[in-house]
Amino acid sequence: MDNFFTEGTRVWLRENGQHFPSTVNSCAEGIVVFRTDYGQVFTYKQSTITHQKVTAMHPTNEEGVDDMASLTELHGGSIMYNLFQRYKRNQIYTYIGSILASVNPYQPIAGLYEPATMEQYSRRHLGELPPHIFAIANECYRCLWKRHDNQCILISGESGAGKTESTKLILKFLSVISQQSLELSLKEKTSCVERAILESSPIMEAFGNAKTVYNNNSSRFGKFVQLNICQKGNIQGGRIVDYLLEKNRVVRQNPGERNYHIFYALLAGLEHEEREEFYLSTPENYHYLNQSGCVEDKTISDQESFREVITAMDVMQFSKEEVREVSRLLAGILHLGNIEFITAGGAQVSFKTALGRSAELLGLDPTQLTDALTQRSMFLRGEEILTPLNVQQAVDSRDSLAMALYACCFEWVIKKINSRIKGNEDFKSIGILDIFGFENFEVNHFEQFNINYANEKLQEYFNKHIFSLEQLEYSREGLVWEDIDWIDNGECLDLIEKKLGLLALINEESHFPQATDSTLLEKLHSQHANNHFYVKPRVAVNNFGVKHYAGEVQYDVRGILEKNRDTFRDDLLNLLRESR
Repeated sequence: MDNFFTEGTRVWLRENGQHFPSTVNSCAEGIVVFRTDYGQVFTYKQSTITHQKVTAMHPTNEEGVDDMASLTELHGGSIMYNLFQRYKRNQIYTYIGSILASVNPYQPIAGLYEPATMEQYSRRHLGELPPHIFAIANECYRCLWKRHDNQCILISGESGAGKTESTKLILKFLSVISQQSLELSLKEKTSCVERAILESSPIMEAFGNAKTVYNNNSSRFGKFVQLNICQKGNIQGGRIVDYLLEKNRVVRQNPGERNYHIFYALLAGLEHEEREEFYLSTPENYHYLNQSGCVEDKTISDQESFREVITAMDVMQFSKEEVREVSRLLAGILHLGNIEFITAGGAQVSFKTALGRSAELLGLDPTQLTDALTQRSMFLRGEEILTPLNVQQAVDSRDSLAMALYACCFEWVIKKINSRIKGNEDFKSIGILDIFGFENFEVNHFEQFNINYANEKLQEYFNKHIFSLEQLEYSREGLVWEDIDWIDNGECLDLIEKKLGLLALINEESHFPQATDSTLLEKLHSQHANNHFYVKPRVAVNNFGVKHYAGEVQYDVRGILEKNRDTFRDDLLNLLRESR
């Protein structure tokens, strides 16, 4: 232990269950002072320091390694320090065996994604060059032919980690390498399929991404991109499957966040004539855009984004009339959000201007739109009964209509993209899963619950394939190995998805007309209060908590039943069916 007390010695210091890369700052009169590489200072009596508290740092940890499997000391501290050391040298990619860890640099790195870099990685095997996302994409492409099996790349990480950008880089690399096949004819090499797949990204980002407090370009939906590769090695077609669009964002956002990019791009990019025709002005004038207090993001040029979307739609063969109708629909949704109500023997529209503009743009009759928003229609024994709505119910009807319109628009856009890139699904394929990252906001709703549940399942998949199946293979081969202690999130998933789990109780309550969010919360507390992964708050009256693999998250129960039911009133549906 004596060398641990020499000034300048590099050590690992264990503090609060974590290992910190540290330097012995001083040692005098039985007192040792350690300074971590992250700026903290810890002081101990020399007599109290043990091997559990302080261990020597191997030179490989000091220098950093391409593959974390090569680290001499393997613990959380050494992994974080290796990533930190490489990050400081703009080496944002690091292998963990066959897994690639990526650290978001939040700035461009010269030469990292240039065509020459793509060319270099396309001609070398995995491990022959420094870690890179192109190396993973290239290995996936090679394995497609080597193993004759479909391949899949899973991209996981917290919100803002760079998953969407990684997806685009993989698509770009595979697009380039597929055109390098020696067997391709000139006609095949000039095919537009690859470009069309790449150009789908700006469209999907505009309609499916938004600024959150964590990420200025956060995916608010999950997607699976499937690329069909023909026998000659080029991308012959593809398909996009979308999951869980966050419809609620259309009508409300948390403070400091924005609605979907496309709304701001529309207002910034439309020509003057169309802005006048659609009665459009600035984002500050629309309830669906101004309520969060954030209508502008200085890191995004909304006008440039609009140009990119229009260019991409042209490549994807959207007709001018289709683009115009999408713009008209989006404008109609914005005006719909500006409809306000007052109480006058039930809810009444206070100002007719927003209603008239919305009805015109959506092809609806103003009177019928007013009736649908302010009263509920039902038939009893063949007779129609009209029930007036209060102001809050009218607002809910307005918002429900806006969410349904946007969701249908988003679904149509995805279908249009798929019709453009559709290929032969009998060919081998490479799949890329880009799912929303783990989220923990100040207030978390049903959307965050579903997002984090999806991430929990993805983590289980990683655990199963990286730990369980590997160790099972070791046992089968009779290898001597040390059991790896890893965090099994199976019990957390049981809490969510098993019989009488959180999802089952939410679905059960959703079928009872008299059930409320409060009765749901009572059932959750009653059933799971003693579960280690369930948290019953001592103070918050509307919350329940779940201890996820990435940390504890408190969820606000308010609105869960309504969102889970996801019902759409028949009279609103009939109204849309009669639109011109």
